[in-house]
Amino acid sequence: MRIFLIVCWLTVGFLAMSLFFEPIKDVSAQDDDLIIQLKKMEEMMHKQQVMIDDLKTRIEIREEVEQTSLTTINEGIIGEKVDEYFQKGEGKGMWVKIMKRPKLGYKKGFFFETQDKDFSMKINGRIQFRYSYEDRDNVHDTDEEQDDSSFRIRRARVKFSGKAYKHFKYKIELALASTGSAIDGSKAIDLYDWWASWNKNPALSVQFGQWKVPWNRQRVVSSQNLQMIDRASSQDEFTMDRQIGVMLHGKLFNKKFEYYTGAFNGNARNQSSNGNNEMLYIGRISWNPFGAYGKGIGEVESDINFSEKPIAHISAAIAYDGAADRERFSNTTIDLDPPVGTGVTLKEVNKTSVVAEYGLKYRGFSTSAEAYWRRFDDIRANNIDSVGSGVIIDRGFFVQGGYFVIPKKFEVAGRYSLVDFDDERDEDAVREVALGVNWFINGTHDNKLQFNWIRQDNELPNVASRSDDIDNTYRLQYQLAF
Repeated sequence: MRIFLIVCWLTVGFLAMSLFFEPIKDVSAQDDDLIIQLKKMEEMMHKQQVMIDDLKTRIEIREEVEQTSLTTINEGIIGEKVDEYFQKGEGKGMWVKIMKRPKLGYKKGFFFETQDKDFSMKINGRIQFRYSYEDRDNVHDTDEEQDDSSFRIRRARVKFSGKAYKHFKYKIELALASTGSAIDGSKAIDLYDWWASWNKNPALSVQFGQWKVPWNRQRVVSSQNLQMIDRASSQDEFTMDRQIGVMLHGKLFNKKFEYYTGAFNGNARNQSSNGNNEMLYIGRISWNPFGAYGKGIGEVESDINFSEKPIAHISAAIAYDGAADRERFSNTTIDLDPPVGTGVTLKEVNKTSVVAEYGLKYRGFSTSAEAYWRRFDDIRANNIDSVGSGVIIDRGFFVQGGYFVIPKKFEVAGRYSLVDFDDERDEDAVREVALGVNWFINGTHDNKLQFNWIRQDNELPNVASRSDDIDNTYRLQYQLAF
């Protein structure tokens, strides 16, 4: 009995222990499963978050693209709507007006041009700032011949040029000064060039207005494009300068041959009338053996473009003026027949002028020369009834050249000039020697710095009381053009 009870208690205890320990084992296993599932869920949520962030980034990028560009479909739809607006309703006719708006921009000057290219205008500006020191000979010891050191605005210009009615060209150039003067007639704004030209056929163009007479090349070349700071003293003596008139000109044989012929008032620029019935007549021809020397006779002097092939010209011109300026002879001793004395005041005279030229450019080297011959005849004294028989013949020339030591940047140049006056004049000759260096800051004439040394010898007739004047000038000039 006791054994039976013991067995029974053991059995009950075993069953109780089984019931107690089995649930604990199951709970522990479940916890492990929950932890594993939690980790898997966390990993899944992380992947989903990465996917969400990626989708957000794509959406933001797409929104930015849609704000800055249009798809082909949208462009088509919008284009249709725009065309519909401009063809109907409030926008009717606006499309035509918009398409006719001129082009605006900068290309060697500020410009605007109509869409059909029939009309255009270019605006250019230029200023030359100069310092000069003149070491004068002082042989006469007068105030006018004292040494001089000074700054100067040599030129300030504004130019308007372009096309009109498709086949017409025009130019208006104004010279600006700080102030005008009632004493010498100078103006704060002075009209230099104003002309129009019909250019439908390159072989025959017509030009009328006021501009530099196409007699010698160096005068026609703009002061903006000179190799030396100033033109040669011989050119200054023989030039025809600016005149009012009309001209025929053209280019033939693939631009190898150029001609110019015209009639002008002959009494300088901005004159309201001729003052007589005589005209200044000009004829000029140029032969360019290697093709066009430039756009015209006003091409730049230096070979700044570093020509890979040689370009050259040989030219000649003649001019006749039946009423030349008498002021040139107001202090000249001239033998007249019958004799009328010396230092006479002269009336109108006939003037015939001839010039011969050449020019050559090749790989940074350039050279040019001009030779002049001028004859004054039919010279009359103060009495208009006097028989005109006096004759004066003047001659002159210059030759100059330059070479780019550094292509398109640094050039050295030199020039020799001579004016040989007639023996009847007060002056015998004027000789000039000039040396210079040019720094083209941005490779063009538009932005350059120049230095020149000029020696000028004014030779006087062999009179015991006179001696030659020899002046040395040192000149520095900066130019800005746009």
